[in-house]
Amino acid sequence: MSHALRFTAGLVAIAALGSPCLVAAQAPARPDSTTGPSLDLAINHVGLSIGNSPRLTGIRLNFRDANVVRINGINVTLWAPGQNPKAEINGLALGLIAPGAARLNGIAVGVGAVRADRSLTGLGVGGFAVMSHGSIAGVTASGFAVTADSNVTGINVAGLAVLSRGALTGITIAGASVTASNGARGVTVGGLAAVIQTRLTGFTVGGLAVVSEGPTTGFTAAGLGVAARGDMTGFAASGLATFSSGRMRGVQFGGLAVLGETGISGVTVGGLGVVSSGGVQGLTITGGALTSGADVHGVTVAGLAMVADGDVRWVTLTAGTLLARSSAAGLLMGLYRVRSPSVSGISVSALQLRTIRLRGASVAAYNSVREQHGLSIGIFNDARRLHGVQLGLLNRADNNPRATRWLPLINAHF
Repeated sequence: MSHALRFTAGLVAIAALGSPCLVAAQAPARPDSTTGPSLDLAINHVGLSIGNSPRLTGIRLNFRDANVVRINGINVTLWAPGQNPKAEINGLALGLIAPGAARLNGIAVGVGAVRADRSLTGLGVGGFAVMSHGSIAGVTASGFAVTADSNVTGINVAGLAVLSRGALTGITIAGASVTASNGARGVTVGGLAAVIQTRLTGFTVGGLAVVSEGPTTGFTAAGLGVAARGDMTGFAASGLATFSSGRMRGVQFGGLAVLGETGISGVTVGGLGVVSSGGVQGLTITGGALTSGADVHGVTVAGLAMVADGDVRWVTLTAGTLLARSSAAGLLMGLYRVRSPSVSGISVSALQLRTIRLRGASVAAYNSVREQHGLSIGIFNDARRLHGVQLGLLNRADNNPRATRWLPLINAHF
């Protein structure tokens, strides 16, 4: 070897020994079983990396991430990730198939999907799916589904479904269904259905159904049915039936029926029926029948019948039968008949009033009263004990003297 070549080789060796960091930054790293090869143009893991480098702050380009520790900056991958149990990517994560890590913080965009093993925080966009085996917080959008094994918080939009095995909080919109295993709070819209366990709070719409396995509070609407296993408070409306196994409070509407097992209060409209095992209070309107296992207080309009196992108070209008098994008071109108052990106020019926005690006034074709205090007007008025006046074609008062027990037009006893 000539002296010139020997001198040049010596300079290169000295430079290599004196600047190990520079050489390491420019030369490809030796492949190993945990990370794979990478070309790192970086100093102290800061700079540019091409390959499967485990740590970097800067720009990193790789085919497939595996055993990554921490990336800060921009991370671009082409293939689905391997095992990354400790990986954390902070910044922008881009993937042709699916960027993934244990923790994704910042912006994650995958043409196919986005996958986080523990948490996804920030913006996540997946052409097919956004998935987290832990929590999701921020804004997510997916052509098919957004799923999380824990809580989902923020704004979430999916072409088909949003699924949370924890709580769902924020704005959630899915083309088909929204499902949450530990309650939902905020705005929830499912093109077909929203199925929520534990508790539902906020604005909720389901194209076909909204189902809550716990109490429901806020605005709830569905094309076919709304059902809650617990109390329902606020506004609830459905094309067919609105149901609560607890108590309903607020405004309830059912195209066919409203059913509140333990009671209904507020404004209630049922196309064919309103049914409650408990009491009913407020304004109640139905084209069919109102049935209550307890008291009915307020203004009631029933097309066919009103039946209460308790008291009826205030204003009750029905084209059929008004039946109160305890007592009825106020303005009572049963165009077919009014029937109750005790009637107080004004009662109007086209056919019949039947009661044990009447206090007030009754207008019916046939008034059948055991004890009357007040006025009865009809074709035939029959009272065993009369304390008032009867006006009709024929009037009977059993407590009058024999000569005046049966009288036409008018009878009285004071």
